[in-house]
Amino acid sequence: MLSARIAWRVLVLSLVAPLLMQAATDASCLACDRQMRKAFEAIQAWRRLHNGAFPERLADLTPGFLPPNSAICPEVLREQHGASTTISGISSSGDAGDPPGTYQYEMSAKVQKWEADRLFLPPDTPHYTRQDVKVELLRRGLFEQVAILRCSSHRAGAPEPFRGKEDGWRNLTTEGKIYWSPYYWEQVWLDDVPYCAREANVLFGLKGPPFHTDKSPTLASALDLRSWSCSFGDHAWWWTFPMFEQGPNRQIAAHLRPFFSENHGRVLEMHGEQWWIDGLVQLQGRIKRGQETSFEAAGIQAFVWKKTGVRLERAFRRASWLQGTVWNAKAGETTGWLDWHYGNGDTERVPVVYGRNTARFWGEPAQINAEKDFPEPAWRYHEDKETAGRDRWLRIYRQEWTNPRPGAIVASLDFVSNPECRAAPFLIAVNVYP
Repeated sequence: MLSARIAWRVLVLSLVAPLLMQAATDASCLACDRQMRKAFEAIQAWRRLHNGAFPERLADLTPGFLPPNSAICPEVLREQHGASTTISGISSSGDAGDPPGTYQYEMSAKVQKWEADRLFLPPDTPHYTRQDVKVELLRRGLFEQVAILRCSSHRAGAPEPFRGKEDGWRNLTTEGKIYWSPYYWEQVWLDDVPYCAREANVLFGLKGPPFHTDKSPTLASALDLRSWSCSFGDHAWWWTFPMFEQGPNRQIAAHLRPFFSENHGRVLEMHGEQWWIDGLVQLQGRIKRGQETSFEAAGIQAFVWKKTGVRLERAFRRASWLQGTVWNAKAGETTGWLDWHYGNGDTERVPVVYGRNTARFWGEPAQINAEKDFPEPAWRYHEDKETAGRDRWLRIYRQEWTNPRPGAIVASLDFVSNPECRAAPFLIAVNVYP
């Protein structure tokens, strides 16, 4: 009888314990949320007395705006199991910044860009801090996503997608909203604003969001890709900084300003075919692995893997599109697909193959000389060493597809990247012809 009671209690505890742990985790999160909101109220009060400027650090709020230890998570103050006062990567705590254990303050003017970053900036770049970048983001669309205060002391209770060594962050926005994210909070919102449009490049003229004009295509053949567009293409949308690489290969990060000419929402004719030119749709490519460097493949997810649901609701005989990739790949590798969905539920998947109908949109002579069997670009533009830092060509490619069911209604189109290929494909325009 005794052993049966013990077994019953063990069973009950095994069922209840996770609920009790979750309740404790929720309670600690709620206490932290209240603390962060109080700290943000103090920030706003400080700003009202300083012409809207953000304080350089949270420590500037005490005394006068916050009592001592009010910018610290209660979990840290109580030193409960699992609490952490350390922040890996760029931190607002440390020399000249906030005390250890303080909330991560994303508007810190004490967080300077690492000295190594200067190698990726133009020589005359003025000094700037994390606050300078974030203030610019707060002036743009979707500013309500930008984290102001962050806490990493609740990782054990984070939802599964954000539970990990550097994940499980609680983020407070300017609107007082709180959300979970991984270490890079931007990755929660990549479908709205890519990572590269959240970093240093925003200080160098990077436009958007939105990343398109308010003009609908005026060509009957053109698909409206505005819901997918994540760049204007006039700046280095795919790289965090204006400069690329170091040493003898230092150059301006390639972009397509010579193609777009800062003139979007217009018709462009090339080789007898008209295109509707507005923004650019970039997808993620495989993250670097093995011996690959950040100059050969993406080092972090900065874009979404697919864009879906552009509506067609029409029948057509053939389609064509303008495209390219950000990185090199092996000839014959599939970089991604255009998935054409028919009204009856069937799908025709059209591969975009590196070296057959697409290639890296920028290339130096050595690369181009090795592309003997590659297709001819639909558009090309030469940049010399004096202008770009390296002698190179910009290229855009055209692909055509014949619809095997020209009488059937095509309902929608998806653009999907191959997660095993590092190329990172992009689209500029799509035409369909009856």
